[in-house]
Amino acid sequence: MPKPLQRIREAAIDGRTQNIYYRQTQLELLNDTLVQNSETIQQAIIHDSCNNEVEARIEYSLALLSLREQYTGLSAAKSLEEEYAIAQGKDAPDRREGVGIVYIVPTAYTMFYSVIAPLGAAIAAGNCVLENTLREVPNLLSRLLKDALDGDTFAIASSRVEDAHFLARCLQARVIAVVDRTANLEEAAKALVTARFSFGGKSPYAPDCVLVNEFSKKDFLKAVTSQSIAFLTEQNGSLDKGRVNRRLEGKALVDEVREDGAARIVASGTNGAIVDVERRESQLLRRKVSECCLVVHGVRSLDDAIDLANSDEDLLASYLFATPAAGKYLSQFIRSNVSFVNHIPVELLVGPAAPINYPVSATTRYSSMLFTKSRPQYIVPSQRSSVLGEVLRTGSRAALSQVYGEATASLPIAEKRSEGASIGFFEQGIVTGLSMTFVPLLAGIGTLGYFGLRIAMERRR
Repeated sequence: MPKPLQRIREAAIDGRTQNIYYRQTQLELLNDTLVQNSETIQQAIIHDSCNNEVEARIEYSLALLSLREQYTGLSAAKSLEEEYAIAQGKDAPDRREGVGIVYIVPTAYTMFYSVIAPLGAAIAAGNCVLENTLREVPNLLSRLLKDALDGDTFAIASSRVEDAHFLARCLQARVIAVVDRTANLEEAAKALVTARFSFGGKSPYAPDCVLVNEFSKKDFLKAVTSQSIAFLTEQNGSLDKGRVNRRLEGKALVDEVREDGAARIVASGTNGAIVDVERRESQLLRRKVSECCLVVHGVRSLDDAIDLANSDEDLLASYLFATPAAGKYLSQFIRSNVSFVNHIPVELLVGPAAPINYPVSATTRYSSMLFTKSRPQYIVPSQRSSVLGEVLRTGSRAALSQVYGEATASLPIAEKRSEGASIGFFEQGIVTGLSMTFVPLLAGIGTLGYFGLRIAMERRR
């Protein structure tokens, strides 16, 4: 085993990273180093990612804000109270500790954030860290991180682990947006265009497909085209190799659309395109899009959108633009790891996809809890445990009857239920439809009855 890895292993065994003051010091040193080298880091981000200056600064800022959140989440008083709980005769049911060694492989997309965000969370959780880094930004970071962090608890790995398939689901999971006829089309278009075309269209949280109500599709496409002009025609200076590759990828997708025959190009520019998929056999409705291309498809109703969104694997995220009631209905039945109604958090667009089946925060990609394991400690026996122990030791009928009576008692009713069942979104739609049908009918019958009665009375005269 190489010496750096041996030192990491020894540090994990002796538990030095569990000390709260050690973790705070490591995060302070890391933050100070990144702040002191901010301009150098941002220039490296621009060169490595081909993103513009604004996008590079956003990535840098969000990475440091994630460090700040991890640091402020550490409480020495709370940590010491939990550590000495047993010694003071108290339980520690929520106690957690680091998993030991965390191995981080950052994604190529927004790599600086992909290095710093999980690194800060892993350190805050009390772990040693192995970081596998490539390309220019991580090469710069390798030097900065080695200078800032303890070499006994942090190291750069030169090779990847073989068993890394368990995260593949979140890397390939798709993102769907739904725009209902009740939505604010201008606001929806603005949010979706920003999410799709920012950061070179590479964000895993950029919408892969937008399902829009067919009655609103024409107006929505107009709004999208208007909002996308600046992105489609933006010039980012000289065309280096990275930007040339992006444009070639975009051109290849446009060529794919033309050959597909089931879609048409609504608008296109040097930096991307807007595509209207007219037939559902198109593969564009099923692929993960990694280019500056906004794919739009018309749906007949909310249920049609739900069926189409659920036709494949669970979604990484869903963006739902509608009234709150319709948004509730969509988010309830679309199988998605996280749903956002009437907005798309910009923070979500930076960094890798969050792990599937873990809580997703709109502002923080990785929580320190993700890198910990539960280690509860108990010293105070429960009252029920004491009673059951007495039953087993003495055979006490009275104690057994007490437990048995508690177990067989009627369940407590938490609150009184309403006499009528509440009306949900679907039921409300039925009620509205029936009202629209029968109210005019009853009004017509009433009118006919009124005039019929007048005619009969006049004839009697």
